[in-house]
Amino acid sequence: RTKKLTRAYLVLSFVPRSLMRKLGTVWIASFALSAPVVAASYSPQHDTLEFLLSTCLAATAAQTIVLLRLHTTWSYVAKRLMSPAIEYEETGWYDGQVWVKPPEVLDRDRLLGTYEVKPTLEKLKLFLGGTSGGLAALVLALFLVNTSVSPRDSRIVAPRRTESGIVYSRDIRDLSVLKQSDEAAAQEAAAQKGRPGYCGDEYFRALAGGSARSCDKFN
Repeated sequence: RTKKLTRAYLVLSFVPRSLMRKLGTVWIASFALSAPVVAASYSPQHDTLEFLLSTCLAATAAQTIVLLRLHTTWSYVAKRLMSPAIEYEETGWYDGQVWVKPPEVLDRDRLLGTYEVKPTLEKLKLFLGGTSGGLAALVLALFLVNTSVSPRDSRIVAPRRTESGIVYSRDIRDLSVLKQSDEAAAQEAAAQKGRPGYCGDEYFRALAGGSARSCDKFN
């Protein structure tokens, strides 16, 4: 384990600052672009933690995609450099050819692959491991936060999905009853604590086409 940590430290110590800056720029830009989208589901004022976790998750996912693309490209370059023969097409798929590298070209390419390309691949693998771990941690944290009941929502009865819609009152089985009985309508309104039914649950809120901001005025 000590050898692996030492190797990781040595590899990261030679990471170009330009790569660090570009990856940071990708993360910040993705954060800024995804924030308005996430705000439609999580209110930044009332669901701050969920909002931040979701936005960071989107930004980290975008950064991971960029790293995967870079790793795939460099892996292809390494394969071409280390291979003693190169397959190519002169004009199309039907006239493929194989070029066998001369010994001096093969030696040169393998030197480049060993001392230039492979170290770059090692750096990208470390970055990918870090972003993948960050993604897993963010997903787990978001899951734990969403499954926990906040003090605000704990006062609201959990909604139930019926064939006619969403109901909160345990005594109501069908929404059509609310049109026929003022007492049933008042009971359902009391169970919802004066808020629209979809505001108490994120899934039902999305199902009804509502947004987090549309429920803020009821909090």
